[in-house]
Amino acid sequence: MLLERLVDSWEIAGHINQFETSPSFVFQIKVLELSRYTNLLEIRQLSTSLPDFLQPKVQVRVYHDAKMAEVIKSQNISRIQPSYIYPNKQMHQPDEKHQINLFLHDWLVFCKEQGMSLPSQVAGLN
Repeated sequence: MLLERLVDSWEIAGHINQFETSPSFVFQIKVLELSRYTNLLEIRQLSTSLPDFLQPKVQVRVYHDAKMAEVIKSQNISRIQPSYIYPNKQMHQPDEKHQINLFLHDWLVFCKEQGMSLPSQVAGLN
């Protein structure tokens, strides 16, 4: 799982992992909640040059036993449905959840490719 290469501690609520992707962008992963088999994380990109609404921010539920993660909140969309009837009031796409999860995957791959993986876990990458 890509997130395992970016988070150095799952056991401390409030723990923040932070990586600088460029002088003006910071990638941040914060542990919000802990439980026996899952964690809730907030993943965001911070920038001094962009307004807040243009900075990606997601909440991700990580299922350690299944080695899976899913986005449960993105920007101002909470309780993301598996699919939406289209058209709808909010104009969500029929596959909105799938698109948001693909965005998370691409974002994490970008971090791995930029060398932001934890040094102790770089060996043996897929």
